[in-house]
Amino acid sequence: MVQSHTADIVLSLAGRDKGQLMLVVAEESDSLLLANGRVRRAESPKRKRRKHVSRQGACDARTRTKLLENGRLTNSEIRKALALWTGDEDAN
Repeated sequence: MVQSHTADIVLSLAGRDKGQLMLVVAEESDSLLLANGRVRRAESPKRKRRKHVSRQGACDARTRTKLLENGRLTNSEIRKALALWTGDEDAN
């Protein structure tokens, strides 16, 4: 069974953005399209290489519904979804 990552929060494990939380906005074959415009390979348990991202969990229900229905979010909505995930309610 293939797990869907769309509308999930992931943690970058490699690259210049290592340690940052990001929102997955779409999937294409074995790649994830992130809200910051980068494309990362989805997790592959058969590979011996290090994973590029680690799934942290689903974003809030409102953001998930909007993303899955029309596939578009504003920058503000993305920042709010990440702020809700981290518990930083003062972030814009």
